[in-house]
Amino acid sequence: MADAPKEEKETPTIEIPTEDVEKAAKLLLTTGYVTKHDLPKMKDLSWATALSKSVTKHFLEDDDDHDPYVYFEQFDFAGGDIDSIIFNMDIVPTREEALQDLAEALGEKIVVPKDNDQKTY
Repeated sequence: MADAPKEEKETPTIEIPTEDVEKAAKLLLTTGYVTKHDLPKMKDLSWATALSKSVTKHFLEDDDDHDPYVYFEQFDFAGGDIDSIIFNMDIVPTREEALQDLAEALGEKIVVPKDNDQKTY
C-alpha cells in the first residue's frame, strides 16, 4: 500500500514594515551594514532573512540611484552566540570585515582556532 502524500507545510510570509526596509537601506548606504543593534527584530533568523530579501528588492525596484551589492551572512561567536549581518559589499568588501564589524557592533568575541591559517573571504 502506498503512503498517502504528506501535506506540505506552508512557510508563513513575514511582512517587513516599509520603515524597517528604509532604515536598513539607509544604513547600508552609510555605515555599510545592519545588525540586530540597529533593528532588534534581526535576532530572529527568519525575520533577518526576510529583511535581507526586502532590502535587496528595494534597491532593485524602488531605488534607481543606488545599486549596492547586498549580502546576508551569519557568524558564530564565543559562547555560542550566532548573529546576522546584512552588509553592502561596496563598503564592507569581505566577509572577514563584515565579521569584524558585527563583532564590534554587538560587543562579541570572535573565535579563532589556534591553528587557523585559513582566511575568510
